[in-house]
Amino acid sequence: MRKSTTELTYMRTAAQDATPAGLVIILYDILVHDLEQAIAAFADRDIEKRTTEIKHAFLVLQQLEGSLNMADGNEPAKRLSRFYSALRRNILEAQIKASPEILRKQIELVLDVRDAWQQVDKPNLATEIERSTGQPKERSMAAAAGSGEVPSAGWTA
Repeated sequence: MRKSTTELTYMRTAAQDATPAGLVIILYDILVHDLEQAIAAFADRDIEKRTTEIKHAFLVLQQLEGSLNMADGNEPAKRLSRFYSALRRNILEAQIKASPEILRKQIELVLDVRDAWQQVDKPNLATEIERSTGQPKERSMAAAAGSGEVPSAGWTA
């Protein structure tokens, strides 16, 4: 499915305003979307669409892996590199075996790691709220979200 001009503008703005961890979260969201679209293509028996979505998922994984700082990232960077390699291998296996279930498992794993990135990014989000609203960062995230002051970090493409 092609994105509308509004969706593309929203994505561009979200990326421009994102922290480095926020950019990783955005890439994870795109990866999950690609895998969900591939699963939908399985249901529709649309091999071309499935292949296109999986190909894009591989490009997102390439971007994620290329952003790793292997020199200074130490063990976390090595673990993420292994994680991305395993994802790539499992996504390829899903394509070869025509298995949407394998893709569903990969989505669960990606979402788990995405949640960890959101935890890393929360201090940055709290600082951004304080800067934009002038309210102390001790204010609960739930209260800020309820009042509409928090930009959604969990957008879907």
